[in-house]
Amino acid sequence: MKKNPFYLKEIPVDAPFCDREKELADLISYAKSNINVVLFSPRRYGKTSLTKRVQNSLKSDGNLTAYCDLFGVTSVEEIAGRIARSIYAVTHKNQGMFQKAIGFITSFRPVLSPSPEGGISVSVQTAFKTDGLKILEDTMESLEKFIIDVALPVHVAFDEFQEIAEVHNSIGIEGILRQYIQKIQCSFFFIGSRRRILLDIFNDRKRPFFQSSLNYELKPLPHKDMVLFITSEFKSAGKYINEDDASKICQLVSNHPYYMQKFCFFLYEEIDKEVTQKDIAEIKAIVVESERVVFESILQGLRTKQINILSALAKEPTAKIYSASYMARHNLGSTGGIQQGLSTLSKKDLIEKDYRTGTWSVVDPIFVCWLIQMSL
Repeated sequence: MKKNPFYLKEIPVDAPFCDREKELADLISYAKSNINVVLFSPRRYGKTSLTKRVQNSLKSDGNLTAYCDLFGVTSVEEIAGRIARSIYAVTHKNQGMFQKAIGFITSFRPVLSPSPEGGISVSVQTAFKTDGLKILEDTMESLEKFIIDVALPVHVAFDEFQEIAEVHNSIGIEGILRQYIQKIQCSFFFIGSRRRILLDIFNDRKRPFFQSSLNYELKPLPHKDMVLFITSEFKSAGKYINEDDASKICQLVSNHPYYMQKFCFFLYEEIDKEVTQKDIAEIKAIVVESERVVFESILQGLRTKQINILSALAKEPTAKIYSASYMARHNLGSTGGIQQGLSTLSKKDLIEKDYRTGTWSVVDPIFVCWLIQMSL
């Protein structure tokens, strides 16, 4: 049997990619023009995969590209360490450049060790003890000097950048980062899934990063392109799905890139040669069940009133959430409780408002299926 053409993990940079040609071209152009970009979308829309494709293209043109994942950072020291590590990780295979990085980045020493995959794992140790904000300032100053000295076009991607807003003295951290980023002659991408928190960093007049970068939204994949991708990938791997069934899958996952890949991965594994309606129904149940632990964990972090709002919007998206009939139908309680719940849930990027229609809805299409299934 041929290899499954769909992916459950991050899509490799050399694997077939559904659409995104325009986005890829836009982002490469912005990077080459030293434009800073805020790349945002709901979770698992392919931002990281797209960014790595951008950086792969830039690398082939002679650029130095650093990728810094800020997910889960809890302190300013950790932010500084992740930045230093990203530079060591991208330079350690070039002895001359690696020595330059070590010479400039004096606040952290690189630690190289064998990785489980057989390569080299890069981590860092603090070189000396200092105040948190001071170590971040030293690291950013070192980064500026290194980029000047390396004399190559440089691109830096900060993934899950909104995480810095959860760290103590976040405004001070933003201030130091902005101070250096606006001086450094390269392009920075700020990537994130918790859209409200991320966009507040860049669009709030009182924040250091206000209007410092171009906002770029990664939208759902076009329906026609997704249908064509699904049918062609099945065909290339020796199996068959008709356009109507591929379209039904796209509708079930609301053209969500990750869920399309996951649904089709399981479907390809399940069928012998040709997809049937029964196969699609069975795989839908499998996909929903595969996310159950994640969804249960989300609910454990919410209050009962917030869960009630989620459940109501899953069953019935609405622009009239404060109407007496809607509130009574879904047992939502007071308008004050609803306002607070909407604010909390939107900050967590669990719900969103369509500002053209005013309609509130749950962001994740499979979460919607699960909430309805659970009748919460």
